[in-house]
Amino acid sequence: MGKEEIEELVNYYLKNDDRHSSNLKHYILRFFLTEKKIYNVTKWEIHHNDFIRWLDSVQQLKNKDKTLSLGTKRNCLAALNSFYKWLSLRGVMDLKRI
Repeated sequence: MGKEEIEELVNYYLKNDDRHSSNLKHYILRFFLTEKKIYNVTKWEIHHNDFIRWLDSVQQLKNKDKTLSLGTKRNCLAALNSFYKWLSLRGVMDLKRI
């Protein structure tokens, strides 16, 4: 699975559920595709703790002087979990392993 395929999956997911659009695009994809360069979503769970630590250090999009609020961090994790569940329902990944 390549970067473009993951972005297509995310776009398809967001057509049905856009509640997590900003967090998926700006933080989750940024971490996994740009920072870690992991193009296989089934390998993302290996870096879950790295993602959490990264959220603690990343700066806000609108205010570069501040890190993310606790609420935004929680929303990012909720978005990631929701995306995992969606992928599992489509047979892309097995949530039982996570």
